[in-house]
Amino acid sequence: MQASRMPNIFYGNITFKISAETFSGEGERIEFSDFQKYDIISFLQSIENSSTPKTFVIEGTDSESILDYFSKKLIYIEAAGGLVQNPAGEILFIYRHGKWDLPKGKPEKGESLEVTAIREVEEETGVSDLQIISKLPSTWHIYKIKNQNFALKRSYWFQMTAKKWKEISIQTEEDITDAEWIKMPVPSLILDNAFLSIRELVNYFQVHHY
Repeated sequence: MQASRMPNIFYGNITFKISAETFSGEGERIEFSDFQKYDIISFLQSIENSSTPKTFVIEGTDSESILDYFSKKLIYIEAAGGLVQNPAGEILFIYRHGKWDLPKGKPEKGESLEVTAIREVEEETGVSDLQIISKLPSTWHIYKIKNQNFALKRSYWFQMTAKKWKEISIQTEEDITDAEWIKMPVPSLILDNAFLSIRELVNYFQVHHY
């Protein structure tokens, strides 16, 4: 797994900053060698109901080894999705589980990540005639699944443009209740109520592509 910059893993209000070097920002620092001594499931259970944002900085010799450790200890899942813009440069957001999100989903058998990303955008929003412009950084987040297990999802993201964008048809069976085109810079009203991984991706995009 490649990490071109210091990645973050999000779990609710919790941020795990993965650092191959000494990190100078705020956060509770844990050496990777010490973190490996924990029961990671018990650790996640102990912080899962935290209503206050908190940051843990996992410091080790290389970020790839730390990401591999999380991937092996949790149920690893991949998904792909799109940060889609219309001709006006607005970004397509969906509203799911009470948060603003971007369309994404799991690959079907034999699909490339690019095909998955396009298919999921079309299925979840009805927006079509999509073209991939560039690959964006992955995001990582943890969520709880059945039987007290936890999954680590890596979402691959692609910048896209849409030619057929005026008609939106949301996929309600995927718990999507709304979809809107949002102009840039994306208002804090949207980002403050977005999943942390989505907030990170959109902020990155606005710095590097806007």
